[in-house]
Amino acid sequence: MVRLIASFLTAAMTLAGAAAVLAQNMPTVQMSSFDKPSFGHTTASLIEANEFDKKHGVDIQWAFKQGRAANTDFATGRDKITIASALLSEANRRLKGVKSVYLFNVLNGHGALLTMDPAINSVADLEGKSLAAVTVTTNYAMFRYFAQKAGTDLNKVSIQSTNTAGLATLLMAKRADAIHIWEPNYSRMLVGNPGKLKMIEYFHQWEAIHGAPQRGFLGVAAHEDWINANKELIPKIYAAFEELAKWLPTHHDEAAAIIEKAAGVPKEAFLMALSAARYPLDVVPAVEIESNIKALFQAGIDSGYMKQMPDDGVLYRGKVR
Repeated sequence: MVRLIASFLTAAMTLAGAAAVLAQNMPTVQMSSFDKPSFGHTTASLIEANEFDKKHGVDIQWAFKQGRAANTDFATGRDKITIASALLSEANRRLKGVKSVYLFNVLNGHGALLTMDPAINSVADLEGKSLAAVTVTTNYAMFRYFAQKAGTDLNKVSIQSTNTAGLATLLMAKRADAIHIWEPNYSRMLVGNPGKLKMIEYFHQWEAIHGAPQRGFLGVAAHEDWINANKELIPKIYAAFEELAKWLPTHHDEAAAIIEKAAGVPKEAFLMALSAARYPLDVVPAVEIESNIKALFQAGIDSGYMKQMPDDGVLYRGKVR
């Protein structure tokens, strides 16, 4: 029995040592992301908590940054790979000569309005009213697109530009008739103000306009020089995100607990977002939804966010899976 126990201990120590060596030799990737609360931070937190990256042979080390810093550091090449990459931002960077490439999609679009004004029941009802929004974001650019499709003249809307933190204050103080917002702050406000807020969602109208579901919005992008030096890591990184997409549908409670701890988003709020499909995970190589992405680029042109289509090099065409 003593010999048997000794054998088990020796085997355990051997396995532990092997695991330590494996972890030590595992390639690391520093990936930037918008800080909490954001889709990027949420996604990163769920991958990190479950070690989906290490399971697939890569150690993703997250660098969380405020929006302006994240965009600047990636555009200048200080950060080489990021999940702070909305498709319209990536197109604009490419048009300005930044050699960055969209590797794969992670989340589809979501944005909405919240209001307490009984006269506002649709995007078209904003004319003559005031709207608070983070106007520098690509999410707002997409709102402009849907507003145009609804026949809304935004020149007749008083637009107040603010930051994410200021949206709730302006609405609840009635200094804005409505706000443009997205997850996770959207569900957080609904949970924190039960029965007070009216939801006006519009992204679902994409299918009626285009004849196909909206796909492609936020994903992982990298600079061409990083890609050329690290092509073998891209399938490992993709596999970590794909693992999250497979895990999440059957682990809502566990995911909500992780996000509550990591970002301070109430568990009830994240569960609400998940149940209403407002955390639209869609992990897919960029080239597999190229037609959808080009439709989104055209929406960015129509809304005035960018002037023309980026070149085809904006989408990664190498091995992802």
